[in-house]
Amino acid sequence: MEDDILEKFEIYLDEKYTSDEERNTQKAYLSDIKLFLKYFEDEFGEKLVSFSRGHILEYKNYMLNKMNYKFSTINRKLASISVYEDFLIENNIKESKDIKKRDSYKIDLPYISADMLPRKTIKKLRLEASKWNKRDFAIIVLIDEAGLRVSETIKIQLERDVNLDMRRITIFGKGRKVREAFINDEIYEALDDYIKERNEILKELNTTNKYLFISNKSKKTGNHIHRSTVNKMLNKYIEKLNEIKLHPHTLRHDYATTRYEEGYSDMRLKKSLGQTSNAVNRYVHPGGEDNRNN
Repeated sequence: MEDDILEKFEIYLDEKYTSDEERNTQKAYLSDIKLFLKYFEDEFGEKLVSFSRGHILEYKNYMLNKMNYKFSTINRKLASISVYEDFLIENNIKESKDIKKRDSYKIDLPYISADMLPRKTIKKLRLEASKWNKRDFAIIVLIDEAGLRVSETIKIQLERDVNLDMRRITIFGKGRKVREAFINDEIYEALDDYIKERNEILKELNTTNKYLFISNKSKKTGNHIHRSTVNKMLNKYIEKLNEIKLHPHTLRHDYATTRYEEGYSDMRLKKSLGQTSNAVNRYVHPGGEDNRNN
């Protein structure tokens, strides 16, 4: 019965999460539920399908006091159990929710001031990429100037999403939410330069690719580049510059903090970042208020 329910849960996740980024979430959910069920079988000889409030409290105590998991890890695993519980309810196996909002830990994000953001490193990164590769430069400028996620950037389609004349890019974000990003002068010049080179490469190969950003591999397969390509690209330039490691998401934080200093409200930031949560609390780093008020 347990194996059967896990197979059905996997099918449920397959239908619910379809994008590449969501596939990683799906795998995490399935893995977490397998461990959840295994714990009660190993410890108490209980082959669970459904569960009670008592099971939640027992497992939370196990994660906190025996496994010494970080609070963020516990929150993630509780989120997985909540998705599994939704599945059970939708299939009439369980009547109501036993996971409560209060089960998750409220975690204060570490304080990072604007001065602590590696802004000089980001500028050096942009300059270095501009000397070597038009595609790399365009990716870095786009993420930094428009605040995009890497997963959003690599899936931009040239004909469908990019309008240089109207200075707009259509972004398909998390949860299938669609928004538009403004193409400022920096983005315009970087994209215009790169697109000309990109089209020439595809013309020489007598092939097509609908995605804006292509690689040696993807230009032959028609697929978009992988997110690891962006990570490796950033690491390559950071190593050349002999700077500290820089995660692509740091560029998104730089964008949000810069826009906040320019006077963006939280609502405007949320829309531009494609966020549903409080964007100021998550992405903005204090220290630029004086600049904003001057």
